[in-house]
Amino acid sequence: MGASDDFIGRVVGGFVLRERIGEGGFGAVYRCDQPLLGRQAVVKVLHRALRANEVMIQRFLREARLASRLDHPYAAHVYAFGVEESDGLLWIAMELVDGVPLDRWLRDRGPMPLSDLVPFFERLAEVVHTAHERGIVHRDLKPSNVMVIERAGRLLPKLLDLGIAKLIDDKVGPSA
Repeated sequence: MGASDDFIGRVVGGFVLRERIGEGGFGAVYRCDQPLLGRQAVVKVLHRALRANEVMIQRFLREARLASRLDHPYAAHVYAFGVEESDGLLWIAMELVDGVPLDRWLRDRGPMPLSDLVPFFERLAEVVHTAHERGIVHRDLKPSNVMVIERAGRLLPKLLDLGIAKLIDDKVGPSA
């Protein structure tokens, strides 16, 4: 991603992009402020090179729609998404999760004690089950897509990144 794609200071949908905190093949993620509500959030933007690809645009919009359908305390919440008319920038604004990715948590601390592991993964299974009830299959469940949040002496999961999720079509029967 080139310097021309550095959106620090830009405002999209009422969110002011402040710092790039991540980047992948699909897009970049910025920590941002939402001044109207006085809160921080993250905004994911689709890379410029992918904005001319209709398949990538639809995939990005599908992620926003599916994530917004998954209203669960252990899933990152989508606040808004849109397309900027001026340059076609696609963005998704989401909850800023105050935690550590599970893969880093395990690397830094070692195996999770069984007394924490069982309730942690029960909660994670609960959010995945809820997604399935809404017809959403995550398809990229891995430690880097699960944040560990420490609250009141408990470890809580927060599921992230529905970038390759799929909506189950009720009209389609089981595959052969």
